Order: sequence, then structure tokens, then C-alpha cells
Amino acid sequence: MKVWPGVTNEGMYIRLGGEPPPPLQPSPTASQTAPKRYYVYGHYTQQEVLFYIGKGIGRRAWGSHRHPLWRRYVEKHLHGKYSVVVLVDDLSSTEAEEIESEWIAQKSGTLVNWIDLGRKTDFAAIERRGQLRRANLDLVAKARTLEKSDLHQAVMLYQQALDRIYAYASIQPELGLIGRLLDEERQEMGISGEWEVLDRLTLCLCRSDRGPEAATAARDYFAKYRPDERLVVAARIKKRVAKATSSRG
Repeated sequence: MKVWPGVTNEGMYIRLGGEPPPPLQPSPTASQTAPKRYYVYGHYTQQEVLFYIGKGIGRRAWGSHRHPLWRRYVEKHLHGKYSVVVLVDDLSSTEAEEIESEWIAQKSGTLVNWIDLGRKTDFAAIERRGQLRRANLDLVAKARTLEKSDLHQAVMLYQQALDRIYAYASIQPELGLIGRLLDEERQEMGISGEWEVLDRLTLCLCRSDRGPEAATAARDYFAKYRPDERLVVAARIKKRVAKATSSRG
């Protein structure tokens, strides 16, 4: 008996016997201007490459409120030029979800859909990132227990933890088109770090009357992890450091 494995966004499946399921094709009866009820749609490049698949109702297929990678791809790679195709319409919500999953599984290699079980991911890199981060957070937890009894040692551990952040924060495990778009985004916007480490380190340095060191640590951190400078906590850290350095003057 022949076994045909497959995958949809809902998970793996196995089909026994018969021939492999034929590839999905756009429905010739789907309305391209006023689709009925729920429908499944695709966004195509000018070269007719399908790069996004979604489920919608009303004018959803033509809307531009999308996740950041879709916007990056459309704006920076397609220069805003793409076409909308209604793949199938007149569906219930459940039917649309099922068909959307099947289309995503079939076209996974060219899509910018974030929810896509078929996209290429380096799972070993994910595991490595997780191990490094867990070990560093254990170090941070140890430093936290020393803040009252040995502030100097706590500072040393926080400084070690700060130095270790980049080893895992720099890991980007996504491959394929999604990976390239994420790499572009990280190149332009920077990567996030572990702001809690900087927060505790600067707090301990300021308590130790080491304001200039705290200022240097904050300056270097935000230069390295630029997105974190937009966080609310960044203003608190900068205020703390500024107060500690001004009091020395």
C-alpha cells in the first residue's frame, strides 16, 4: 500500500493508498472583485510568484495592514507592485482555514507568511540559543541573590552576563526568504539584547558610587542593542545613570 505523507499548517498527515493529491489550483469561478462569504486569496509578484496566502472576508485581500515582513518584502523588494488573486471563495470560516493551510503547505518555499509550518528553520540554532540564554539567566539569578550580601561580586557577575548576551542574541534561526528578510531587518534596525541585565548592573554600579562605569555600560549597551533604547525602561536607566554621574560633579 502506498503512503503519502504531507503537512498543513494544522500539522502532519498520512494518506494511505491511491495517488498523491493533485496540486491546488485557483478556482476558475472565484470572483476577483467581490468574493462571496469567506475566501482564500494570494498575493503574487509581477513574475507571478505567490508570496503570501491569507483567509479573508470583504476587502481583506486588498488591505495593507500586514505583519512587518510582508511590508518589508512588498516595499523594499517589490516596490509596492503586486497582484491579488482570489483562489477560492464562497466558503465557511472553517473551510477557508483548512484550504488556506493546504495552500500554505503547498507553496511554503516562496511565502512570507509568518505562520507557516513548512518554512525552513535551523532547529539546532534555536536549541543553541535557548541553552546559552538559560545559562546566562541562571548567572543573572545568582547575581541577584548577592546584591545585598556582596554588591561587588554581584556587579562582576552582571558584567559577565552582559558580555555573554551577544552570543545568543545574534543567533537568527530562520532560513529561506523569511530568514533573508529578518537578516535585512536586523541589519537596519539592530538586535535586541537582555535589558534586565543592564538594569540590574547599572543599579548596582550606582549603589556602589560607580556612576561613570554605569554610564559607559549603558552607552555601550544601547549602541549594540539599538531596539532596546526605544523601550520605556531605557529612559529609567538613563535617568538613573545621569543622576549618579551628576551627583559626582
